[in-house]
Amino acid sequence: MGRNVKRAILADIAASAGVTPATVSYYFSGRKKISAPVVEKITEAAKKLNYTPIHAASTGRPKRIINMCVSMENGDLSGDVYYLGLMNGIMNCLVEEGYQLMFSRLVYGDTESHSHFLKSLELVDGVILCNPRQDHRFEDEFQERNIPFVILGASEKKDSVFYVDVDMRGIGFQGADYFLAGGHRNILYLNMPETMTQSQHRLEGFRMAYVRRGLVFNESDHFYAPVGMEDAFELVKKLLSEDRHYTAAVTANELLGQGVVRAARELRINIPAKLEVLSMGGSVLGTCTVPALTIIDFNSRRHGYEAAKLLLEILHRKRVTPFHLILPGSLVERGSTRACYRH
Repeated sequence: MGRNVKRAILADIAASAGVTPATVSYYFSGRKKISAPVVEKITEAAKKLNYTPIHAASTGRPKRIINMCVSMENGDLSGDVYYLGLMNGIMNCLVEEGYQLMFSRLVYGDTESHSHFLKSLELVDGVILCNPRQDHRFEDEFQERNIPFVILGASEKKDSVFYVDVDMRGIGFQGADYFLAGGHRNILYLNMPETMTQSQHRLEGFRMAYVRRGLVFNESDHFYAPVGMEDAFELVKKLLSEDRHYTAAVTANELLGQGVVRAARELRINIPAKLEVLSMGGSVLGTCTVPALTIIDFNSRRHGYEAAKLLLEILHRKRVTPFHLILPGSLVERGSTRACYRH
């Protein structure tokens, strides 16, 4: 009997909306893209008939779910609180519009995490894909399944996707130029893993700062580092022990910055008198070192909020043309740098 009722309800919605029952089924299952005018007719009819999709009623899950998927190296986010800011921003936006958040991860070299992510697409209305690696190619999968998505981070398909990013080239430029303007020439740069698209953009900006000042960037001063304080500590301790005579260090996040501070302390190198440190990011970790880290703040909460806002605009058909929002970073000076070097 339940099945007959279900078919009758779908038929009623179809009759009220002036479409076929198959079209109504495609709309509620998400299997095919339906035009905006037809969607409006179906949703109005469903509201008038007080219809609730069977899958939502039987499982107890709300229909309005967004998947936030994070790319990571080792599957552990506990050490990088930057993502908490992103998540808070996304949640703040979604809650305002009655949506809930699902969290997924893509772990480098782990096929199971990829499989879980793809399965999760059956349960969600849209996806926010954070910091994709260069080998992540999900755009075709999303489009084939008719799943709206926003990339939070750099995208290689700039003309065909929606994405929100920080101006990584500009931030790389700021990081290098901050110290070059103060007369530093031996600058250590610890970047994120090479496979991340943003790492390449940061490095381009870093090099650009040298070119603008008529200087040559020493590629041997640049290192791709695993994301973690312990790894940064071991690497920097080794480099500083080699008498490379660095007077400044720029790191791609505060975890790496903490590693630099720890290595300098163990080697009895005074910060900022002998070594100045600037980190990119903007998480609370920047205030947890002694001295606190000078940063270029990405404002992760706003970053996440804007990505969620853009995805909802796509879902509500307020945007249909690929759109890109690039946010600037802002300098926040703290005790790890000497103010006199800015001039």
